[in-house]
Amino acid sequence: SINQRKRLSPAQRRKQITQEAVTLITQYGSYGFPMQALADAVGMTLPGLNHYVKNREELLSLVIETFYDSEEGNAHTTLGAAISHCDQIDSATKERRHLPGALHETVRFNAKRPELVALFMRLAIEASDPEHPAHEFYQNRHSSILIDMTSVDWELPEEYRDPERLHDLIVTAFFAMDGVQIQSLTNPNESMMQLWERAEHILFPSPTWDGYR
Repeated sequence: SINQRKRLSPAQRRKQITQEAVTLITQYGSYGFPMQALADAVGMTLPGLNHYVKNREELLSLVIETFYDSEEGNAHTTLGAAISHCDQIDSATKERRHLPGALHETVRFNAKRPELVALFMRLAIEASDPEHPAHEFYQNRHSSILIDMTSVDWELPEEYRDPERLHDLIVTAFFAMDGVQIQSLTNPNESMMQLWERAEHILFPSPTWDGYR
């Protein structure tokens, strides 16, 4: 009811807005729906919606910050969730974690949400402007992911147990992941997973990585 909606906290309301925005983005694309449609979906007036997100750029930035690297969007195989899942497996079974598998799961999940991937790539370019609402998010994301990924106790081939070499591999893997995502969006001849499997052969070749995937 309307009364129940009014009792939502600002944080709950913002989450509701981002969830409905993801639904609309998935159906119509980032710029394929009017802001009034989002206001209707959350039972608000357009001025009421603008109290939470001033414009589309702010909305899209909020969507990326909320959903892209977190488990908010039912994302059990986002990068953060993949690492968290590895931690749970490690605690329960004493198994070590495999870097190629975590990255593979991340790409597999992203392949299921091409509209959000397209939005992420587009905003990455737009957010180079210091005035863009997502500027700080993108500026900090690279270093925070590197810290997270290099701090995991991966089971690695001997030559990659050197921290500097592991760092370089992870950076290169993310360069490849960005390239795969762009290529899959612009060239439909190969899927995102097919492209990533090509990259995996170069990044994690046999026999070096056999038993570590």
